[in-house]
Order: sequence, then structure tokens, then C-alpha cells
Amino acid sequence: MNSEVSASRILFRSALFVCAALQFCFGVTKKKYDFIVGVDGDFKAAMSAAAKSASSSNRFYIFFPDGEYNIGALTGDANQKTTFPTSNVSFIGQSQDNTVLYNKSINESIGTTATLYLKADNIYMQDMTIYNKAVYGQPSLYNATGRHVAIQEEGSKFIYKRVKLLSTQDTYYTKNSRTYWEDGTIYGTTDFLCGGGDVYFQNCTLYELKVSAISAPSTTTTWGYVFNGCTIDGDVSGYMLGRSWNTAKATFLNTTMKKLPSDAAWGNPMNSVPQQFAEYKSRDASGKLLDLSKRRKAYTKDNTTVTLNPVLTDAQAATYTVSNVLKGPDNWQPQNLAKLLPAPVIKQNGPDIIWDANDNALCWVVFKNGKYLANVTVNSYSASSLSTGDKITVRAANEMGGLGDASNALAVGAVPAESSSSSGVSSSGAASSSSVAVTENPVVKFISPSDNASFAAPATVTVEVNASEAGGSIANVQLFLNGTLVRQENGAPYQWNDASQDVPLQNLAEGAYTLRVVATDNSGNKGESSIQIRVTGTESVRIRSRMNPVTPSKKYFDLLGRPEKKPVR
Repeated sequence: MNSEVSASRILFRSALFVCAALQFCFGVTKKKYDFIVGVDGDFKAAMSAAAKSASSSNRFYIFFPDGEYNIGALTGDANQKTTFPTSNVSFIGQSQDNTVLYNKSINESIGTTATLYLKADNIYMQDMTIYNKAVYGQPSLYNATGRHVAIQEEGSKFIYKRVKLLSTQDTYYTKNSRTYWEDGTIYGTTDFLCGGGDVYFQNCTLYELKVSAISAPSTTTTWGYVFNGCTIDGDVSGYMLGRSWNTAKATFLNTTMKKLPSDAAWGNPMNSVPQQFAEYKSRDASGKLLDLSKRRKAYTKDNTTVTLNPVLTDAQAATYTVSNVLKGPDNWQPQNLAKLLPAPVIKQNGPDIIWDANDNALCWVVFKNGKYLANVTVNSYSASSLSTGDKITVRAANEMGGLGDASNALAVGAVPAESSSSSGVSSSGAASSSSVAVTENPVVKFISPSDNASFAAPATVTVEVNASEAGGSIANVQLFLNGTLVRQENGAPYQWNDASQDVPLQNLAEGAYTLRVVATDNSGNKGESSIQIRVTGTESVRIRSRMNPVTPSKKYFDLLGRPEKKPVR
């Protein structure tokens, strides 16, 4: 009997593995964006449409082309605060700096001023700026109490990818949320990261506008605010990393401090003493490790005094992974959901713009001369409505709707009046005579490392890329690490492995990194490509499954062995 039970369990687990593999192979179900702001209506209409359609099994995607959107006047209350109450929605902008949602709150307050109050779950936001114009840009007012929030969030599972927040005091206000930030930028004056919950900031820039505290956590959860691989910049030095609003926890790991804090680095408690204020391997702008021996250890509020260790050990720091901090009871892995797809390579074939298919693409967004044109779920777009010389680029959307890097810019050639097939291929399978030559930007691809490669800390990474252009020549290729230029190569082979010149690629600490290469031809045209790599702790790099385990229902399965109730992302 026991052997039969054991065999049944093995067969069941094997079936689940096969079904999970099949589910992965199916890729992402194709879907166009649900609402294009400015095309399908304004943001107020988008909010209404999302409220009617979004659900745990039907994420609603809103796309904002570049532009400034005064949502405070359109959807805000009397103080220009907009409340967005719908879960399972993606906010996708065209670009971080040029897609701007703003308000100008009138009366200061932490609870009544937010440009956008996200009172929902499972929100994804990428490539946009959220801007409260009340005081920002007026330094003479920075010393007055003026709490003007850009984003206030209350819920669980928020992801912000390449998002910028602009305001002053209390710029970002969290209310016991579970949140992941990646490659974001946040400006502020006092306590501009404040509130509760477990919030993980990966490779973000924190910009301090005055001598005050960056963070003011009020922590009732396990981890509090965690900063990894972030950069602190600003108009001032001598600021504080944080002060305790209530039982605060804040941890800064592998931080580059272009402007240095005070020697003590941590401020006096407001309402109660902190639970943890700590750093690990903080560095100055040149990459030199900072002396943390003068960091504050003791805190007193009313009749309570605590003594904390302000510097983590290697073993302690190794526990602060995205997974440990944010996975929760549902094994949420936001760093995977925020991963972007590579830039397509596009070309014209007769009457069509074509590119390779990608099973992991939700859709593709087509831009004409830098402006939104269309989004499609097939890997082609008809050029029949385009004019000769129009510059076309295409970006692929991941399953959350986030757009990856733009393709090569393609100048549209003459479109033939008639063609034997929409793809420019004859019935015999040979390219038809209607295919035309077009001007293309350089194409640059990584040879090594591979996308999502993993290294053990401290890591030294060697980079090699291939750059080419049909009918032209490459003038130079530049490599950037997290937006900072490593070095320019002026001829092939395009390699970065020089110990004396490629210092930014050496001794990388634990964290996620973005490598971006930009190729320029002799005419000044550019093409680029990006990948992500990850540096893990000092232990050996382990091979990781590409599939997250699925915890099945104990009772109900579909024909592929998957739970019938789809897990909420």
C-alpha cells in the first residue's frame, strides 16, 4: 500500500512538472493595451474603463504617450488629489522624463495632497514622472512645513520601474504596502520616503534638495525600507539617511553616496525609537568604501533608549534579497515581472514592417517619428499608411505591459502599389521584387554576458558585443553600467575587459545591474541594446529554474494540472 502511495505521489509531481513546463512554453497571451490616453479618451475615461474591466484574471493596461497630463484638475478633488481604487492595472508611459502626470495641491497635508493615491493591489507603473507642483522648484519655500505627496499607496504588490517622483516633503508615502522599485528616481526635501510596509528600492536614485532626512519609516512589518545598489545625489551634503517616525527599520546596502551624509547619518526619533538603522558597504562617488565608524548607535525617545549596530555583517547583508523581503505567503517575485524584453530588429519587406516573433511579448508598440502610432499583437505592421522617410521604431511589452528598449530606427522606403503577399514573400517562398532597400540604424547585440546572467560577488564582468550596419560603418560603441559610461570602443572587437580602464565592471557588489550599449555610425545614427545581470552573495551561483513553483489547489485542476483559480500576480 505504501509503495502504491509513493508511486502515485511521484507520478503526480511529475505531471505537475510537465504541466508547469507546458505553461511556460505557452508564453504570454497576446493582448493589446486596453486604453491609449489621448486616443481613446482622457485619463478620467481611462479610470472609468479600468473600473469596469480590470480583474484578477484580466489585467487592464493604460498607455500614456509622451505629454503632460494635468490629472489634478481632471480627476482630483478640491485639493487636486486623485484617488485610483482599481486593482490589477498597469500604468505604462512612453518615457520617464517626457510622460508626466501632475497636480498642484493647495493645502499642505500628508493625507490630502497626493498627485496619485493608489488605493489598490497589483499595480504596475513604468516610464513616467509623477509630479506635485505645489512647492517643487521653489527653494525659498523648502524650509516651511509643506507636505505635498506625489504618490500615496495603500495595498499590496506595487511595482515601479523607471518611475520618477518630483515633490518636496513626503514625496512618497507608503501605508503598509509590499512594493518593489527598480531604476527609479525620487526627489524631495524632508522625509520624502515615509510610511510603513516592506519596500525594496533596487538601483534607484534618491535626490536630496535640503539638509534634512531622506526617509521616515513607520514600520510594523518585518523588513521596512531596504535600499540596494542605490545612489544618493542632491543639492546638499550633511543630510540624514533617516529618522524614526514610528519603530522604524531602514537598511542601505551597497549605496553610492555622491553627496555625503553627516557622520552620524541618522536623526532623532519623532514618535518612537527605531528598530534598525543600518548600512552595508556604502561608497563615495569614486567607489571608495566609506568609514562608518562614526555612525549613530544610540537613540532615546521619552523613557526608551536603544543601542543599534549601524553596520551589517556580510552574513546579515546577504539576507536582504528581493525574494526574502517581498515574496510573502504567495511567493511574489516582482523582479521577474519587471524584467524587460530585448529590442526587436525591424526591417521593411515590401508593404510591411516586420520583426521576429517573441512568445513572451504581450504586444508591440509602434512609434512614428518618435510619437505613438499603434500597438499590435502580431510581429508586423503595414507601411501602407506611412510616408517615405518616416522613422519607425518598435518596442516589445512584457507581460505587465512594460516596454523594453526601442528597435533600430527604420526609415520607410517606397511602398509598392501592389504586392503578391502582405509579407513581401512570393508564393514560391522567395523574396518578391517589391522588397526595397531602406536606411537602418546600427544593430548592436551582446555576445557576452547573456541576458539575466548571474555572477558571484565580488564580481568582475567581461563584456563583448557585436555591432553592424547594412551599407554603413560603425564609428564607436559605448558601454553603460546602470546609466554610467564605462568606456567607448572605437573599433572592433568591441570588448570591455581591461583591468585598468574598465574599473566600473570590477568588484561588483550584490545586486541587479543594467548593461546598455549604444552604437553610433559615421552618419551619427544610433542603435542600442540592454541586458540585465545579477550579482548574488559570496556563495556559489546556483542554477535557478525559470519557472516559479505553482502551489496547486488541493481539489480542483484544469486539464493541464493547473489550479482552476488563477493565482493573482
